Amino acid sequence: MHYRVLSLSLLLGLSSLTQARDVDHKWCPPEQAAPVAAQTDRINLAADALFQFNQSAAQDILPQGRATLDALAQTLTSGYVRVDGIHITGHTDRLGSDTYNQALGQRRAETVKGYLAGKGVHAPMSVASVGEREPVTTNCVGSRATAALKACLQPDRRVVVDVTGVKKVK
Repeated sequence: MHYRVLSLSLLLGLSSLTQARDVDHKWCPPEQAAPVAAQTDRINLAADALFQFNQSAAQDILPQGRATLDALAQTLTSGYVRVDGIHITGHTDRLGSDTYNQALGQRRAETVKGYLAGKGVHAPMSVASVGEREPVTTNCVGSRATAALKACLQPDRRVVVDVTGVKKVK
């Protein structure tokens, strides 16, 4: 009789352990961390630092532009846990026709995409051009391509890289 009471209390004790949760021992599976939300980082690259004026081909990339793109490729391949997508947009100044500027912005975006892919960036990449439609300058006067006007409009000539992903924690 005494033996049955002991067995019953032992069984009750063991059954209560099935409800317990052990978080400090290796035999328990780890809890899954909540997924980290992706964010979009915008990187503005001055086109005049990337390309010769009015140029867009890979052979027209300046030494400083190559160094900038190399650093960007390094960041994209090793500075992110994951890169979900990269959108590259070419921008121009207002000198030249709308059609010409649209095509120039597109060619520059395509060249940057190709360069990054050649450096091992394998994330999905898309390209676009807004040509001269999104200027950042507001006080440049004139319509003739003088040295002063080209210098004033320089901030409008850029390639914008939007990276969506999760950065590594430092």
